[in-house]
Parts: sequence; C-alpha cells; structure tokens
Amino acid sequence: MPQKIGRRLFLIATAGSLSPALCFSQGTADRARILASFSFGRGIYYFNPAGLHVEAGQSVQWAGLGTSRSVVAFHPSIENHELRIPEKAEPFDSRIRSSDRGTFEWRFEVEGTYDYYSQPEESLGMVGRIVVGKPGGPGERPSGYGNREGRAVMYPAVGLQRKWDISALQLRDSL
Repeated sequence: MPQKIGRRLFLIATAGSLSPALCFSQGTADRARILASFSFGRGIYYFNPAGLHVEAGQSVQWAGLGTSRSVVAFHPSIENHELRIPEKAEPFDSRIRSSDRGTFEWRFEVEGTYDYYSQPEESLGMVGRIVVGKPGGPGERPSGYGNREGRAVMYPAVGLQRKWDISALQLRDSL
C-alpha cells in the first residue's frame, strides 16, 4: 500500500538532490563552464574540470573567481611565461576583463591546446587545459621548454607541483 508523504518530508528529501544543480551549471551547447574552486581543509585550489574539449568558436565561462582567483593564459606577454597557447591565439587574462559577478568568459577561435593558471595559486597547482578542436601548438611541448629562452616555467616550484599532484590523486580517490 502506497504511503502518503507530507510536504515537509518531500522538500527535505528533494532539496539535497536539487541544490547542486541549482548552484552550478555545466553550461550550454555554445558555452562550456568551469568552476574555480578550493578546499580549505586540504589547501587545494583547482579548476573543475581541469581539462576540457571545445570546438573552435565556442565560449568558455569560468565561475567562482574573486579577488584572488583569476584565469590567465600562459603567454610571454603575461609575466614572461613560456608560450602554452597556439601561436596565433590572443592571450586572455581575467584580471583585465573580469566581470563584477566573479565570472570571466572567453571565445576560443584558434584551434589548439591552451594552458592557463590562476594567479597567485599557480605554484599551488591551480592550472587547467582547454583543447580547441585538435590538440597542437606549444601547449603540447614538455613543461619548462621556454626556460632556455629565459621564460618563466609553468610551475615556479617543482616541489609544490609534486605535492599538488599527490593531493590531486588523493582528492580523486576520495570522490
């Protein structure tokens, strides 16, 4: 025999399953969405997802940006970083073109691999990758190749990179 469920019990039962969907959207067909996030207890800063594939002409919106987190392309014109986006692509920097709502949006027109970071959390491993169409370009080279040209390497502190890699694996295993 079916049981009658009251309004209060129904709201309690469904609120937990609906709240994540209301808080973060994965985007739309013409715009993907990435969340800049952190775990205070573990000291982990990360982009979710850390890797994304989109087609040329598609936009990506980053959410969860604030006064400290940002989205910055690895490009020599920005803090002398090694080039890790396609040669013909324009570098992006949310510190220049950020909205007041903690979001930043960029349309990717040039096919290839784009690596980006959050400044100042780069040394903590807050980096991401977007592949537009087919992978290719300087972003596919090994990290640190630009050091021979006097460019800043992708991770300023290798020890912190290893610590982040281990933390990321622990995070993945706990999910």
